[in-house]
Amino acid sequence: MSLNNIEEISFCIHQDAPKIHCLTNPVTMQDVANLLLAAGGSAVMGQDKQEVEEITSFCHGTLLNTGVPDIAKIQACILAGQKANVLGHPVVLDPVGAGASTFRRKELQKLLQAVHPTAVRCNQEEAVVLCSLLSDTDSPEKHGGVESSLQMAERDVCLIAGQAASLLNCTVLITGKEDVVSDGKQTQILTGGDSRIRRITGGGCMLSALCTLFLCTDTSAFDAVRAAGALWRETALEAGRRTDAEKSGIGSFHVHLFDVLEEKLMYTSKHKF
Repeated sequence: MSLNNIEEISFCIHQDAPKIHCLTNPVTMQDVANLLLAAGGSAVMGQDKQEVEEITSFCHGTLLNTGVPDIAKIQACILAGQKANVLGHPVVLDPVGAGASTFRRKELQKLLQAVHPTAVRCNQEEAVVLCSLLSDTDSPEKHGGVESSLQMAERDVCLIAGQAASLLNCTVLITGKEDVVSDGKQTQILTGGDSRIRRITGGGCMLSALCTLFLCTDTSAFDAVRAAGALWRETALEAGRRTDAEKSGIGSFHVHLFDVLEEKLMYTSKHKF
């Protein structure tokens, strides 16, 4: 991650305090809201289709998280996503548990046909499902739930990321032991972090929110998503160090994520000039 890049992004965020419309997963809603506040933005959580277009219009970015889906939620996501597309606002799709059921795959396909995401943040298994939906082929892998059961080779993850990015014409961030970000033309692997991030519910949802926030700056989609992914790994690494120093458990690691992220973005913002 370029220091200048994260400094510029952080400065813009603290200048503008972007509002993110989060149609998100009720399991992780509070963490997503707190993550955005810690990073210098804020969340608006409109969920009903009667208000989502209005809320989208005064926000700066839109996060579509399909966790715990139902028909009404997908309809609301489509309306909000389409409004954001018309306004030119960034849209991030987090296809939580995309392969868990036939219902989820069908509803996700409807969403993808109606809304163009600026970026997608997903795990390996969700990426495979996305590619199968977009190319009208069935994945040979067994579709699982929210947590990815796949352990793909680094080269294969890069190929899937590039394929998904090309099919969607957007930037794709696939998270796992190592993260891969691609826009179909350029691909980068992100390393580091702390494996405990995968032991808390909502680590991916929070990263998707951070990606949405970073996309509300003038940075290119690829650079914004790459910076968000790299910063999240650095945040997890430092949170792990503090947890170990205290000889604490996973709950403390969770709390430290918010503290470290706030400190990192506050520091870079103050030292912009």
